Formats: sequence, structure tokens, C-alpha cells
Amino acid sequence: MLNKLKQILAPIRYWNELPLKQLDDRPAITQAPASKIPPFVIQTWEDRLFGKTHLREMAAFRALNPELSFELWDRDQRQAYMQEKWGAHAIFPIYQKSLFGPMRTDIFRYCLMADRGGFYFDISKGCTVPLRTLYGPETEALITYEPHLSHIACEPAVAPHLLHPDKLLLQWGFGFAPGHAIPLRTIQNICAEYPRYQGQTFAFPKDAIRELTGPIMFTKSVREAYARGPLPNVVQAGIDFNRHGVFALKGSKVRYMTAPAYTKAKNQPIVL
Repeated sequence: MLNKLKQILAPIRYWNELPLKQLDDRPAITQAPASKIPPFVIQTWEDRLFGKTHLREMAAFRALNPELSFELWDRDQRQAYMQEKWGAHAIFPIYQKSLFGPMRTDIFRYCLMADRGGFYFDISKGCTVPLRTLYGPETEALITYEPHLSHIACEPAVAPHLLHPDKLLLQWGFGFAPGHAIPLRTIQNICAEYPRYQGQTFAFPKDAIRELTGPIMFTKSVREAYARGPLPNVVQAGIDFNRHGVFALKGSKVRYMTAPAYTKAKNQPIVL
């Protein structure tokens, strides 16, 4: 009863954010300096409709980065891309069988970074400084850490290579040169771990998703990439992009009017 009441009241709570409006792509406004990371930011959501405040916050993030193109990929664009570019790879059926939207966006971001490179940011996230201030022309990867501790200990041989070996790597925002070892390793690990999750029911699906496709898997993959040998030209931008990252843009929860959040799910499988 309480959940139904919340569903009824949600549009009332967000009435001043309506009507939802479409977010279009934005090409770069200025010339991008030479860089190994391609000059574009990829974001994705189930559709292209957002509330007024969220749109304003995203516009501010774009304005800080005039040399970068911003592309928004909706559900249909993601599906077409994954089928065309990764349809023959083992990751594609896992993408297809993922039961939660965040899992599909996780897989999509790794695949796109491995293929095209560039920057990825969740649609609800941002950064309060220009991204160009965080990396240089020779940078091949821009990664950063969550403030949260990792419950999986880092191998002693890898720890000296990591700025915060005791913390999780953040995966709601990062940048890569095409073909980088980190997203490739993440894709490989998801494929290897998938059978352990297939058809299983989880009391709290969010936790399992974090393990299979989210920050726990990404942290594991970064560590393994370093364990295989040196990774030159990787910038580790402290915690939350040196404390400049924005975890939740103002007004971003309004997007759940068109695509419900997954965090409250209980006693469900995460993949078929």
C-alpha cells in the first residue's frame, strides 16, 4: 500500500520539474587538443526525457567541457550497437539476459570504451571541473576511486601500483583510449563469472549486480590488469575525481518517473 501511495505521489512531488523535455546530443564547440583519449563523453538512459533541473545541471557539465562532444544513447541505440559490434562475442548474450537496466548499461560502457574509447559518465553524475584538467595528452586511461573500502583485499604485488589499494574503483565515470586493457579485462571477467550468477535468486539483487558488472567487478579487473604488467599513462584521479565528482546531479531522480530504480528489488535473479 505504501509503495502504491509513493507511486501516486511521485508526479506531484516533481510537478515543478514537468514537462519532461528531450536531451539532444551536443557536438564539440571548440577544438580539442591532441589526446589519446577520444574527445567525447558517452552517456546513456532508457529514453531521452528529463526534468528541468536535471537538464540544467547536465548543461552546466557540458559547458565546462566545450572541446568534448556529448552523446546520449537511449535503450534502442544501445541494443543496436551491442548487436552490431558485439553480437558474435560471448558478452552479447549476457547483455541480452541481464534483467536490470543498470547491468546492461554497465556492460555497454565497458564494450564502448574497449571499442571506441572516450569518456563515459552516468546520466546522473558529473564533475565540477573541466575533465581536461584531470589528464594530459599522453593519458590512456583516467580512473578514480570510490570513498568506500573494498571488502576484497588487494594483492600485495599490485597494491604499490594503486593510489588507494584499499578502496573500490569508481565506474560511473572514466575515460580510456580505444582497446585499453582495463575495459577489455572487465568484459573478459564478466563472461567468466556469469555462469555463477545464471538463474540464481538473490535476496538483494543490487549487491549481486555490483559484483558481476558493477564497481566490485571493475575493481577486480583493474587490479588484474595491473597484475599482468605495467599500465603506462594511467591517471588515477584520487577519490571521486579528486573530490570534484558529483554523485547525484540535482533533479536527477526525476528520471525514475519513466524508468523505475532497481535498488529496491528483492528476491530476484539478475540474469537468466
